Amino acid sequence: MQKITINQLGPVSHCILKIKDFIVFTGPQASGKSTVAKSIFFFKNIKNILITQIRKQFLFHDLPTEDSIPLSTKNRLLKEIRSNFLQIFGSTWCMDRSMFLLCEYADGVSIKVSLTEDETSPNYIWIDFSSNLNKFLYSIDDELDHCKNSSLPDEHLSDLKKRINGFFADDMEIVYIPAGRSMITLLSTQLNYLYSSMDDTQKRNLDYCTQNYLERILMLKPNFSVSTTQMIQDAISLTDVKINKQLIFTASELMKEILQGEYRNVSGEERLQVTDGRYVKINFASSGQQEAVWILNVLFYYLLNNKKTYFIIEEPESHLFPNAQKLIMEFISLVRGNKNQIFITTHSPYILGTINNLLYASKISKNVNQKELEHIVMKEKWISFDDISAYFIDKGTVCSCMDTEFQSIENEVIDGASDDINNDYDKMILLKEKYCTKENA
Repeated sequence: MQKITINQLGPVSHCILKIKDFIVFTGPQASGKSTVAKSIFFFKNIKNILITQIRKQFLFHDLPTEDSIPLSTKNRLLKEIRSNFLQIFGSTWCMDRSMFLLCEYADGVSIKVSLTEDETSPNYIWIDFSSNLNKFLYSIDDELDHCKNSSLPDEHLSDLKKRINGFFADDMEIVYIPAGRSMITLLSTQLNYLYSSMDDTQKRNLDYCTQNYLERILMLKPNFSVSTTQMIQDAISLTDVKINKQLIFTASELMKEILQGEYRNVSGEERLQVTDGRYVKINFASSGQQEAVWILNVLFYYLLNNKKTYFIIEEPESHLFPNAQKLIMEFISLVRGNKNQIFITTHSPYILGTINNLLYASKISKNVNQKELEHIVMKEKWISFDDISAYFIDKGTVCSCMDTEFQSIENEVIDGASDDINNDYDKMILLKEKYCTKENA
């Protein structure tokens, strides 16, 4: 099981996190939830950076570098990791000197990111690879030298990708869905122009997670030119990918229920199709629909294409009515049930309460009639207690909020604000009774 350590980064003082199938983070705003999410994305994306650099080396091995000195795979990777760190976390000038991030991917395979201790220079990003990783990178250089004249580069690259995934013990794609999605959806018709008009420097100035999300949306838009039902039928008839029809059709119906319509990209115009003859342009849809639409579309696409994926989703409840929050959490759990992994941040008691229901369904499944239980909660939505971790983060401290006795998220975390509201109301009632008693006396 992969493990990530975060020390003195942003609001997070210290955190050691085992990467389970399903991780939930809750806590006040600006407490560090996004810092944890970005740290996971940063490390899980490194193997993709490595694969990209190998592809560049493989295809352009005869081209000199800017300084005419060929760079090894390791040095290329170090350079890209530093750049990626800055794009995700920002300048290191204001960071604590004791900051470090450590990811242990598998036995003997780890990467540590820290800052130099030289007081005369700015906080330089220092990266340590474990000895096994160094050896692996050297072996890649030897292989590239050996097969650089091969006429079958695609086969070599495909084989290398499988070996890299095996080495990092991670064969999943990584998808980050940030908060604040409605603004990107609102500007949907201008996105292609805005993004294509940016030069590389301007793109690098974007937060990398937002840039990655933006590029993914632009890539996926053409796939939604037809209804999800048609997409499913095309996938069944045109590909050899095994599809769980009940699962995917259920996901499609949930999407329609949450959005109160269906997303379509018709000749570049993005719409929410309300009925066969009526639609709303996406930039005129409600803020809740704008926030939810690309969570649903992205997850549906990867589910339909049976791509094993680690999804990081920030605040899936944003701008949604409580009932829709319940449904979107069930949708996320449905997608997770197809061998995907999920990390979510949330402020919503409805999201946490729905998770507890799905945990409870799994817990009682052996003691009740399963068919009757599945009429209440579909089996693919159930969450096993062993697969989930939930944490509360505040003032730099991360604490587990799982109740092992009841196999659920602790009630106090789910809606502490309601207790405060009720306590204030009780105090005011007592105050009123006190003065009523004085007047009657």
